[in-house]
Amino acid sequence: MPEVNSSDILKKLKANELSNVYYIYGKDILTVEGITKAVLKKTLGKNWNNDCTKIEGKNIDISSLIDIMEISPMFSDFNAILINDLNAEELSADKVQQLIDAIENLPDQTMLIINITGFDVKNGKRFFSGKNKKLTDCIMKKGLVCECGLKTMPVMVKSIMDTVQKQGCTISKKNAEKLAEYCLLDSMQIRNELEKLCAYRENAEIRMEDIDSLVSGQIETDSFKLAKAVTSMNSGQAFFLLNDLLDKRNEPVAVLSAISMAFLDLYRARTAMTVDKRQNDIINDFKYKGREFAVNNAYRDCRKISLENIRRCICILRDTDRKLKQSSASHKIILEKALTEMLIAARR
Repeated sequence: MPEVNSSDILKKLKANELSNVYYIYGKDILTVEGITKAVLKKTLGKNWNNDCTKIEGKNIDISSLIDIMEISPMFSDFNAILINDLNAEELSADKVQQLIDAIENLPDQTMLIINITGFDVKNGKRFFSGKNKKLTDCIMKKGLVCECGLKTMPVMVKSIMDTVQKQGCTISKKNAEKLAEYCLLDSMQIRNELEKLCAYRENAEIRMEDIDSLVSGQIETDSFKLAKAVTSMNSGQAFFLLNDLLDKRNEPVAVLSAISMAFLDLYRARTAMTVDKRQNDIINDFKYKGREFAVNNAYRDCRKISLENIRRCICILRDTDRKLKQSSASHKIILEKALTEMLIAARR
């Protein structure tokens, strides 16, 4: 069966359509965990957490797993097995084939669920590859492979506003969008940040300044704030953000990469504006689906800086990448020097 999404699985569960094997993964970790729980609860009932055999995918013993798969359940209808973070690439070809053979001959009383919450099984690509592809191809024939993609901005904003209301607080649509942007639509991080914001506000409105001061943005969002500070020629904010990124123990090369991506967003937006292209053109041409807000922000902020000055900044970032990888000098000093050069370039 072709790959399905979380809504498809929920519909099947509601219709009592169960499969013997599930492979659940995706960028929305909270939904991956929620769908896993829904399948187990539907299969085992309210005691699902106790009646399920849980196995860590790291250093898994395939022979022992196959033995467990053959067990007949005594106190429930299914012998349910949950494997978290199984990376087939870490298994030998023989072990992968043993697992595939066992899945193809899975007993009717056994339900196998593999969920991925700790790594990107596609390595940033659109499709499975290598041994993981071989495994998921097998599962598609026997059961269901479900991708839990990031929620769209409107869906996430509604979820944020509903959650805040349940906690006795309020938040405007604009501020909910800003929180979703800061967290890159990551449901798990948004949940954690909402707990903090609601506890801080205590039955009052969550304001923009609360989000700015309390929410720890991901490296990508903080890097975009830094790029915005450069285009606005706000040196104090730019250096504060750079130091904050480094204080969070992010690798200097990763920080530089994220800043470079933010400037590429600006470059694409500024270039598109010069030839009367719209946001949707960039979203479609450069595959920004799920990150539309990055394009909208780039269109807003690129107006403050010329195309030529954005090019200068990108050249500075290119040269800095080479220095970080070849020089023995302090990486922090190299990045601070690059930031100074970009602030000067933005003023030309």
